Amino acid sequence: DAAALAARLAADPQVEYAEPVRRARRVAAPNDPFFTTVTGSQGPASGQWYLRAPSGEVQSSIDAVTAWDVHTGSPQVIVAVLDTGVRGNHPDLAGKLLPGYDMVSDTRISNDGNGRDSDPSDPGDWLTRAGVSANTAFWDGCAESDGSWHGTQVSGIVAAATGNGVGMAGSGRHVRVLPVRVLGKCFGDTSDINTAIRWAAGVSIPGLPTNPNPAKVINLSLGTGGPCSADDESAVAAAIARGAVVVAAASSASTAASLARRRFAVAVGVAPSSSASALARRRVAVA
Repeated sequence: DAAALAARLAADPQVEYAEPVRRARRVAAPNDPFFTTVTGSQGPASGQWYLRAPSGEVQSSIDAVTAWDVHTGSPQVIVAVLDTGVRGNHPDLAGKLLPGYDMVSDTRISNDGNGRDSDPSDPGDWLTRAGVSANTAFWDGCAESDGSWHGTQVSGIVAAATGNGVGMAGSGRHVRVLPVRVLGKCFGDTSDINTAIRWAAGVSIPGLPTNPNPAKVINLSLGTGGPCSADDESAVAAAIARGAVVVAAASSASTAASLARRRFAVAVGVAPSSSASALARRRVAVA
């Protein structure tokens, strides 16, 4: 199997590391009562409580209004949103999106009929019961679901047009978004995600065009539910070396939490405990 093959390859002194490709999934919106006080639905539609000042039992909001008194964000700050892609026709994102990339290489999950290309549009990530039943081994851990449009929601939280009387307010207000599609139906592969981290930061990737708009912040609202791997750490270290801050959804069991414990990501201003060495040996990813 892939794990056994990776172990054999890793034993080769000419191989820096070898590891199976893992699956990452978008992080679901919380179902806490204070998140659903307005409509009972999940997401920004229930009210942007997270932008307000902490009060009472709600202590996790960021007090954005006070921050906006100091700075409302700059178009020079580019936030890469690595997610399901984006609906480029959303009125609250008009003029806020830079040319991104679709890194989803597996056509079984891409839902757009092809692999990697320069179109980061979100074609939808719904999954039918019939589709799951047709290949239960491949869709292990997946279930019938509607489209989430998760990447568009996250892009809006980051940078929706603000003060226009439409939709929602963006946390960064004037920052711009670099959409990078890494999640397809149900999940995304870590090999695509780690390639996207490097590309978003401006690292040259063989076979891909150079990103002309390197991100200052790379957002990953996703997780594998397990500890970080060598390639996870390498990708994040490469982004940090380029001056990017990597922010990921955290939970006790998430890859992001593992990266944070190893001082690679999540907390703003944190750098790796040791700088990444130049890669003199080849990397191997096992699908």
